[in-house]
Formats: sequence, structure tokens, C-alpha cells
Amino acid sequence: MDQTIATLATTVMGVLLPYVTRGAKEFVTIAGDAAFEKAKALMETLKKRWSSDQEAAQTVERFEQKPERYEPVMKDILEEKLTADPALAQDVKKQIDAMGPELAIIQRLKDVDTVTGLDVREMSRGKASVTQDIERGRNITGAKIDKLG
Repeated sequence: MDQTIATLATTVMGVLLPYVTRGAKEFVTIAGDAAFEKAKALMETLKKRWSSDQEAAQTVERFEQKPERYEPVMKDILEEKLTADPALAQDVKKQIDAMGPELAIIQRLKDVDTVTGLDVREMSRGKASVTQDIERGRNITGAKIDKLG
């Protein structure tokens, strides 16, 4: 299998797993409305393109119901379909690229000595957010950035 397809499939699953695992409200809270809409559109693209393939369509349904159990099967079918359908691969890649890199760090801690939410050495585009809910702590850094944009 083409390494590019494997990487694309891994990236897609990295978007879809949190989308189906968390409820819409929690996903929006963590990733934002735009990311939610883009993840939803990605899932709808796959559903539409796979609607005539019974195995793939059923896998999507099962993945939505039990994401952790069906993640490997979903990824396997995704890799197979992306390899067989270059137009789908191009469409999915375009959707993934439009999302841009997004990073959401959420830390809920009770008692910590040293914690850093985000340490970026360079970030030319994308979105990063840090949420820290710490009951008691020392040496807390929300973000340490060397170059942004």
C-alpha cells in the first residue's frame, strides 16, 4: 500500500474517532464549531461514497455505534477505498488539508509540581488551544512559544 494513503487514512481516523466518540457538544467544546462541521462533512463524504457498498456502509454504522471496536476495520476499509478510488483520496485529502493543524490540550489535574500545557518551537499556521483546570500546582506554564505565524 502507498505510504501516502496509509498516512491519509491515519489522519482521517484521527479526526473521525474523536468526532464519533465524544458527543457533538463535547467535540464542539474541545475543537470548536468549525472543526465539528469539517469532521461532520468528512464523515458524510464517506457515507455518501460508500452507500452502495454494503460492507463499507455497515462498517461506518458500526464505527459510529462502537468506535473503539470498529476503528481497525474502518481504517482498513478506508485504506482500501482510498487506494482504489483516487478521486475519493483527493477529495478526502483536500478536506483534511482545509482543516489545518489543530491542537487542543486539556489538562485536569489535582496536585502537580510542574506542568506545561503547550511548548511550541515553531507554528506557521493552524490553531492551538490550552485549557488547564488545576486545583493546586506549582511551576505551571500555559504556553511557551518560540515563533508563531
